[in-house]
Amino acid sequence: MSAETKKLKSYCNNCQNETNHEVLFLKRQRGSDPEYHYETKYFIVQCMGCEDVTFRQEKHDYEASYPDEYDNWTHDITAYIYPQCLKGHKVLIEQYLLPNQIQTVYQETIDALKANCYLLAGVGFRAVIEAICINKNIKGGNLDAKINNLAKGRYITDKEAERLHAVRFMGNDSVHDMAVPKEKALYVVLEIIEHLLNNLYIIDHHAKPLLDTFINTDDDFEELLFKKLKIFQVGDDLPLAKYLGKDVRRLNGQISKFESHLISQIKAGEFKKLEVGDVKQFGTNTADVFQHFVVKEAAHDGRLFLIPPPPPLARV
Repeated sequence: MSAETKKLKSYCNNCQNETNHEVLFLKRQRGSDPEYHYETKYFIVQCMGCEDVTFRQEKHDYEASYPDEYDNWTHDITAYIYPQCLKGHKVLIEQYLLPNQIQTVYQETIDALKANCYLLAGVGFRAVIEAICINKNIKGGNLDAKINNLAKGRYITDKEAERLHAVRFMGNDSVHDMAVPKEKALYVVLEIIEHLLNNLYIIDHHAKPLLDTFINTDDDFEELLFKKLKIFQVGDDLPLAKYLGKDVRRLNGQISKFESHLISQIKAGEFKKLEVGDVKQFGTNTADVFQHFVVKEAAHDGRLFLIPPPPPLARV
């Protein structure tokens, strides 16, 4: 291997830039046409910064040689990098947090874009929105209605809905008219889709254990209530808001909705930590009455006790 082939400039998927690469292996294959001088070079290269290893293929067309600005003869070189990449873009690192169906269609769309299959990528981005609607159980006769219902359900803002409609238009043109989207347009759509996936799935995963986010599902409500009940004793007879304390704000003004759910769960025997009490006054500064709940089973260190556990025996 000559000195000039021991190092070259190549795009690094990890650094997301053209960097110096050490050539670990080189194989040359000259063209079979004796009338046309061309060559293909196959490299295994390693980034001299992050040490990421890639495969590089170069096609050299010596017949198209021309003098450059320094009067040195040069020729056209077409280079391909494997694994294929999207220059300047890093795929969602935490895409494993996405639901399986969404993760599959997102990854296959990225693969299509990497392979310059722009028609399929346009269809794929539209399919990502469909997959999100399925996951969120969003109803509608078509994708137009589903996007609007995503906004009505407050999963996305009105501005985000406008952008998703633009993605829908692109996908429809790709499917029905075989219109191939422009590469730059697809990169903008990729940014829109990844912003949506981050907002709906990935950011919430990190925020939920650390921040007091709104409670939107019955399961999250029951999990919160169970944690709050750990400081109460069997026989306590209080309104739901008293059990929740400051965390009642996390119900986002929907305490009546979750209270109705709790009552139905208690009556069905699904929630056994409380029983439905009387509707009566609570406190001295109001005449309003509230539905009370009585602690039936005390939660303690993740275990349930019908009565408080006895104190430990003293050593003699």
